[in-house]
Amino acid sequence: MKVLILGSRGNLGQDLVHEFESAGHEVVATDRETLDVADRVAVRAHILAGGYQAIINSVAWNDVDGAEDQTNRALVWELNSAVPGRLARLAKEIGAKFVHYSTDYVFAGTKPEGYIEDDSPNPISVYGESKLAGEVAVRAVAGQSFICRLSKLYGRPGSSAAAKPSFVSIMLKLAADKPALNIVDEEVGRPTYTKDVARASLKLLTDNFDPGTYHLVNEGSGVTWYGFAQEFFTLLGVTTPYQPVSASAFPKPARRPAYGQLNNTKFPPLRLRLEALKSFFAEHPESVPEKFKLKLKN
Repeated sequence: MKVLILGSRGNLGQDLVHEFESAGHEVVATDRETLDVADRVAVRAHILAGGYQAIINSVAWNDVDGAEDQTNRALVWELNSAVPGRLARLAKEIGAKFVHYSTDYVFAGTKPEGYIEDDSPNPISVYGESKLAGEVAVRAVAGQSFICRLSKLYGRPGSSAAAKPSFVSIMLKLAADKPALNIVDEEVGRPTYTKDVARASLKLLTDNFDPGTYHLVNEGSGVTWYGFAQEFFTLLGVTTPYQPVSASAFPKPARRPAYGQLNNTKFPPLRLRLEALKSFFAEHPESVPEKFKLKLKN
């Protein structure tokens, strides 16, 4: 299968490239420097000439708070809504499968038990609204499209300028540098390893799954940011003192879903979150500050 992966140098994109190439597929990997998704003419020409059987879009505006800034709105909606719709139409035109990634932020976060794939979205932020609009645009095409909602991704840092460090990376750096930490004990979700999302994406495209909406998240009960940090701090033997605080301790422009955990009811369960964390640290010891690496060797 010949696959086009857009956003290949991002946190998720690089794992997508690795997984598809390792499985023996022909991968064309692009980033903003080689193919700007906002350039309609260039994208159309590339896709029509490419002979692709699948297109994977891992490009998005992911700055949740930055999306609230009026000066960013046009680009937010272009990347998160207009681009996915155009890519879905091009994929349909050439008879290719299309994978697009969405987010738990399309939900209001009012259900403590979490959300299944068919629950009605109701975003409470500009970012969430733009991602929902992207879902709607992709569905309207009625092609062979897979909309994959994700939650709180972590993994190997991306190499693109736009790639952001994950919560895991940020917290470990702070724990290494600071005498004590305050961590928000709100916003329940299901943090997920990018490598597992990439593997699931490969399975979606090669195992005859029906097009539709999927929740791709590591198994495990929903956790707050504090609860998640507690899990990987314990795995690494982090001794830096830390305590839970409310979100009001770190005011931000965008509202977040209080209970945004995604429940997977349509795809084979991904591995448990703790297993994924252990694999991540073992596979990428460079992600662990030197002072915490002793636990990796035991």
